[in-house]
Amino acid sequence: MRLNTQSSGRVLRFIYLLCLFTLAFDVIMLNIEGSWSSITKLSPFAFLIIIFLIYRGLPQFIYDSDGEVLNFTAQEPNLKFLGKRFNEHTEFPKRKLLKYRVSVWPFKRRLILYIQSKEGGPKRVGISISYLTRTQLRDLKRSLDRVVATNRE
Repeated sequence: MRLNTQSSGRVLRFIYLLCLFTLAFDVIMLNIEGSWSSITKLSPFAFLIIIFLIYRGLPQFIYDSDGEVLNFTAQEPNLKFLGKRFNEHTEFPKRKLLKYRVSVWPFKRRLILYIQSKEGGPKRVGISISYLTRTQLRDLKRSLDRVVATNRE
């Protein structure tokens, strides 16, 4: 099964542009009198939006369970040039998945995977899934349930 959420990237690009214009407007309005020594103040609205987007997690989620390997990728397509923080990728054989759970916080969801490691104990991996719709989340759970049930047999 494949799951991809690319549509949220376009909406976020527009929101980032609005925040950038708001911040630029604040800087211009503070410095219009020629006072360069004053402290630059961020617009509270733009600042809160940026904090909310950082809290919410990476918007683009790609899941692929075709074949013998599970692939999970969470990324921020507009900011992934900034480094590893904005691009998470996890890949492992299906037989190593022990269990999973979805942790739900206000406005935020994370998929917690427990993977059998070479050292013998389970390894815990977290992936942001905040931007999945209900049907996409249901399909993801159904696919992971099948994998876990197959591994228990």
